[in-house]
Formats: sequence, structure tokens, C-alpha cells
Amino acid sequence: MDFKNFSDGNNNNMMRLEERYKRIVTSNLDAFLGKTVLDIAANNGRWTYAALDAGASHVTSIEGREARAADAVHFLDDLGYSGKYTANVGDMYDFLYETRNQHFDTVLCLGIYYHVMDHYHFLKQIARHSPTTIIIDSGFVRSFRSSVHVQYEDPSLHLNALSVFAGQKNEPVGFVSLGLMIQMAWNLGYNCRPILWDPNDVTHKSSVQDYMSGRRFTVRLDKIDGNYDADWRDYWASALIAVDKKFALLMNKETHDQATDTRAQGRVETAVFTIF
Repeated sequence: MDFKNFSDGNNNNMMRLEERYKRIVTSNLDAFLGKTVLDIAANNGRWTYAALDAGASHVTSIEGREARAADAVHFLDDLGYSGKYTANVGDMYDFLYETRNQHFDTVLCLGIYYHVMDHYHFLKQIARHSPTTIIIDSGFVRSFRSSVHVQYEDPSLHLNALSVFAGQKNEPVGFVSLGLMIQMAWNLGYNCRPILWDPNDVTHKSSVQDYMSGRRFTVRLDKIDGNYDADWRDYWASALIAVDKKFALLMNKETHDQATDTRAQGRVETAVFTIF
């Protein structure tokens, strides 16, 4: 997959996109071939392009920064995809509400879920579109306790959250824990299973250190009957142990806290288990 047009002239970014593509798209081709796709926070159209190349019948995108959306249109049209996508500019929450009666087979939420503070509301809005599959690629707190790690970022940087007012310097954002992510998905009738990031299969490890250290994950949510995935442990154990064998400790409540990342090692009594 050639991401040269979409890497902002940064070779490390291009290598990172190539590695992410293998897990987001190649590992999930059934979620793209012949499917209608919604690409949320589409940036310069990189994942719209990837979805169309993988055989999506049509991709609808929403991006908050007009300049990045304009880049997407330019790049995609040059690559011959005119008429196969619809690029929208605006607030993603407004867009999700205004299109709430429109169905999409697959929703892409790539690199945005840790730039918000209302994760459950966001996921509920996505679920209203009744997608069969939701793919989320995000930073997470490596813990099966339910928690949110809050930090601040500068909205003037194009990879960060959008500003609320002119001149804003700090916007609060949250990293949800794996346990909370799984529980929210279950509540909405989806499983939440990780896509394997095996270091042995990663060519450019230095460009994806957040995945290699267990601080970022790619997860696939598929519609299920009911509100519980009885096989969740097997999938998560395999994915976590592939990254680091010591992460096996996470699968037992008694040893769990020995393998969480530093963002989860505060007052653990305030972050409860709900999925065990």
C-alpha cells in the first residue's frame, strides 16, 4: 500500500501507516470488500483511500479541519476515486446526529478515540448507524479495570483535538482502559476483540513503539447476540502475550495490577473490575 501522498512528507509516518494498514485493513478485509464505510476524523483521506483500495463500495468521511479535508479530495481524485467517496467537513458529533438514520456497514474510528472525553456517548452515536463492524485504533490504558486517564493537548496541532474557542491552549482528552472499552462495547451489543500486533511480524518497530509497548491497540467490534462475549479472555490473552509475555498477568485479577501501564497505577480501588 503506497501512502506516499498521505504521509505529509514524513518517512517515519509512512512506515507507521504501512504497519497500521496491515492490522487495520489487511487483517479485516471482510469489513471492506463491497461494504459502505464511514471514516470518522478522516484527516487527509488516508484511510478513505485504504478502504476504497480494499474494495469498499463507497466511503463517507467526516473531518473537522477544512484544510485536511481539502487535501483528501485532492489526493483521492488524483488517484481516480472521484465519485466513490463523499467527504464532509464539520463537527463529527453533529454529523453523526444528522445522519443517524443512515446505515453504514463498517465504521472506522482510527486515531480519534483518545482525543475525546465523552467516549461512551461517541460510541452510542456510532452504534445508532447499526454498523456490523466498528474498527477502533487508539491509545488505551492497559488495564481491565474500568478507568479513564485524563490529560491535556494543544488544539493548534492538527493531530490533536479540535479547539472549543479561539486561542485555546489546552483541551482535556481521555484514554479509556481496555476493560472500560470492552464493557461499553458489550452494553451496545458488540464484542471487542484485539487485532494481533505480533512484534515478530512488524518490520518497522521504531515507528510503532506505542503498539509494541502495549499502550496502543487496534480493536474490532462486531455485532453480537446479547451483551457479553464469552470468549473475550482467549482473544485478549493471545494478543497481549504476543506483545509481551508478562502481560499474561493481566488475565488474572490477583496478578492483574502487576502488568498495567503507569497510567493505571494510581488509586486502583477507584477503578473497578466489571468484565471478569
